[in-house]
Amino acid sequence: MAALVWLLMGPALYAQPISTNGANTPVPHSGTTAPVFEQWSVLVMENKQCGFGSTITTENDTPGGKQFHTVEVEEFVATRDLGGQVFTMKITSTSKVTEDADGVVLNFEQETSGAGSDIVSSGTREGDDLVVTSRGQTQRYHIPPLSALGPEKVRQQTLLVPLKPGQTFTFNTFDGEYPQAPVVVKGTVVGQEMRNVRGTERQLWRLTSEASIMPGLTSTSWVDDKSNDVESLTVIPGIGDLYEFVTDRAECMKQPEGAEIFASTLIHPNRAIPEPQKLAQAVYRISCSDQTKPLTLWDGGEQKVLTSSPGTSEIEVTVPAYTPADATWQLPHIDTPELHQFLQPTSYLEVNSPEIQKLASEAVGNEKNPVKAAQMIESFVRAYIYKKDLNIGFASAEETAKSHEGDCTEHAVLCAAIGRAAGLPTRCVVGLGYIPPGVDEPAVSDQVDTDTGIFGFHMWAEAWIGPDQWVPMDAALDGFDVGHIAITKTALEEINPLVDLNAPILQLMQNLKVEVLKTVPKNRATTTPPSGQDTAKSPETD
Repeated sequence: MAALVWLLMGPALYAQPISTNGANTPVPHSGTTAPVFEQWSVLVMENKQCGFGSTITTENDTPGGKQFHTVEVEEFVATRDLGGQVFTMKITSTSKVTEDADGVVLNFEQETSGAGSDIVSSGTREGDDLVVTSRGQTQRYHIPPLSALGPEKVRQQTLLVPLKPGQTFTFNTFDGEYPQAPVVVKGTVVGQEMRNVRGTERQLWRLTSEASIMPGLTSTSWVDDKSNDVESLTVIPGIGDLYEFVTDRAECMKQPEGAEIFASTLIHPNRAIPEPQKLAQAVYRISCSDQTKPLTLWDGGEQKVLTSSPGTSEIEVTVPAYTPADATWQLPHIDTPELHQFLQPTSYLEVNSPEIQKLASEAVGNEKNPVKAAQMIESFVRAYIYKKDLNIGFASAEETAKSHEGDCTEHAVLCAAIGRAAGLPTRCVVGLGYIPPGVDEPAVSDQVDTDTGIFGFHMWAEAWIGPDQWVPMDAALDGFDVGHIAITKTALEEINPLVDLNAPILQLMQNLKVEVLKTVPKNRATTTPPSGQDTAKSPETD
């Protein structure tokens, strides 16, 4: 359950304000070519140094003209203290972008690593497209040359933004973490103000900005009269305030203390749900502090949105009661256009790898019934991952097959990959999972309230057995029960799906409340599987 929370910091780091400086004194550089721009900054959360950021841009003359090569590094360290045993996870993102003098991205490399799981992707321009490769998978994205500008061109254009109250700016930027489309950054120059920066009073300009990949996540930055960056702040919903202070390389290289970001994301409901496995149905009221925006929750299948208004939704969760008799086809399912995205290999679901093919044979054998197969895969993965801990960030199915280690994310992707390898269409679900009082779940055992239990951000998988019929597979917890609230569902088809996974979660994390309104025992409810079109549409709001 906890690993998903570590991942939230990744997109949050990428949402830091764009640089508006151009005159910072270069830090001594070890390379043979002096950089045209260089900046270092420390990351601070809970008054602790928890990482650093750096940007170094060099200029090269080529037969085709000038090129700029920018290397950006972000490192964030998080900790988790469980009964005196401290878990540490370091998330490091390294981006290398080469662009021409007009800002056209020619090629890039992107690497994100965190506790045993690495995400490496690269791309090269071919005309109006970027051809991106990651984990043996290749995708072509239509990104015309000037539709997403490289970091150096964006930096140069920000120098042209007048520092005057009310001035707005918009840039279509390129982000290696989200290469499939331009990232639109919109901002405003708010005005001048006195600001205490690490003990020193300074008169600075305050700017706010928001990136399209993280709607609702606003960053604030402070610059001096020459547009030099001084400080920035990103308020990460449900986690805390992340500050970034411009400094020198020496301070950035100090050992970070790390920040506890997990406990604050846990949600205590208004009352406990005793023995959720014995319940057939539950009704919840979900609300957050921002009463102006709609809540994005899944509506369809086992979860129905009963009522919805800005900031509040009531939902009904029904445990599917599918039996082998409900199956209308036999494994393996043919790769049809409608189900292709749920059967294809992806960068996280290496369906064709020998390891995954072998596990599919072991888990399913000669079973042809898709309902039985889904149940067998869930049981197999629950036993196969015997190292259940927080030491992995977000490993792929193949990595998990080799390590036998992980949290909810690793259980979900391995279930999904094994299913596809057996010819069973699958997808993953991101949402909330419930831990009752007294349950010994190592990731959250010190946080489970003795009266109410807790909800935490969670991931599980689903297998398709027929039109609008999906069998849940939760190998990390004790199967699917009414304590599962879905936020979004995904085939994980993108080269790097982390931004798409985390964006809806971040929008829900600000003072989220869960109220248990009603529960229905299985012996008092119908066992008919849930019906109704299973779609990804958000509930309609006025």
